[in-house]
Amino acid sequence: MTASCFVDLSQSFHDGMPGIRRRMPDGSTREETVRLRVTRTREESRKANGGKVGFESTEVAYPTAIATYLDAPYCRWPEKRDIAGLSLEDVILPGIAIDCRGRADRAIIGAEVLPKQSLAGHAVLFNFGWDVHWGTERYGAHPAIGPVVVDRLIADGAKLMAVDAGSADAPGDAWSPVHSRLLERDILISENLVGLDRLLGKRFRFFAVPIKAKGATSMSVRAFAELL
Repeated sequence: MTASCFVDLSQSFHDGMPGIRRRMPDGSTREETVRLRVTRTREESRKANGGKVGFESTEVAYPTAIATYLDAPYCRWPEKRDIAGLSLEDVILPGIAIDCRGRADRAIIGAEVLPKQSLAGHAVLFNFGWDVHWGTERYGAHPAIGPVVVDRLIADGAKLMAVDAGSADAPGDAWSPVHSRLLERDILISENLVGLDRLLGKRFRFFAVPIKAKGATSMSVRAFAELL
């Protein structure tokens, strides 16, 4: 029996990590990030346990669309499924990795990158190669998925679309057409992936399983692939 080979596709999740910049009404910006703190030290725990054993307890607060994460349709459309409404079959899928590396900042990805094979039922992962810019200003100048690509994803019946950038939409596009159109059709979106070049030309199963959080629009995931 051949052992499975797994490829980790997730950013590390940690206190103070690169987060989400939000423009405030007064024109200023605020960055929302992960805040992790110790709520009970090992010494406190050991004392409570009569000096026998000590455990450290932690608490974390974070925006759910941070690190490598998944958007549910509810993120854009209030009448649609939230994170808890997704089934395992929605987030464990056969995958296709598409090479979009070498593009200019803010480039729009066209249909020329798409394979001839059907995308039906697949997680379609677009490899911009942008994870190398994680934590830098250039990360925000990522390429974006063009409307013809969105048309094909919808027409074929793809189940999920993912990118190794902070958004599938063009930077600064307030209309967010990629999110709006795909989530309207129940095509999930995963962002901030890493290492997609390791999947190019490979057969794999993609996993992006969030906790079963009711009312959540998005959720961080431990995304990975199982090579087949």
